[in-house]
Amino acid sequence: MNRLDRAACAATLMLALSPTVAAAEPDRMTLTARVVIRDLDIGTAAGQQLFRERVRRAAAMACGTATDLRERFDVLRCQAEMRDDARVRLAALTRARGIELAANASR
Repeated sequence: MNRLDRAACAATLMLALSPTVAAAEPDRMTLTARVVIRDLDIGTAAGQQLFRERVRRAAAMACGTATDLRERFDVLRCQAEMRDDARVRLAALTRARGIELAANASR
């Protein structure tokens, strides 16, 4: 079963760069990545840490690699934006479920 099949079969959280940022800069693309969260207990610090690790890996895959310094900056910005978006979505998800985020969560 390939990565897309697994993602389609599981409960997923869709992460995407902000469309307003992409629209403001016409040379930027909107990227999406699927992060499976069905098996995570996001009510625990460990579950939230696993979520952040999955987001980091998904962002690294979605944003690609760089061959020069300018591209490296773009890749790092892409990854940071995806992580920020994921943090916002995790906060909304935990609020909706009445869960408190771990106090000392790292970026």
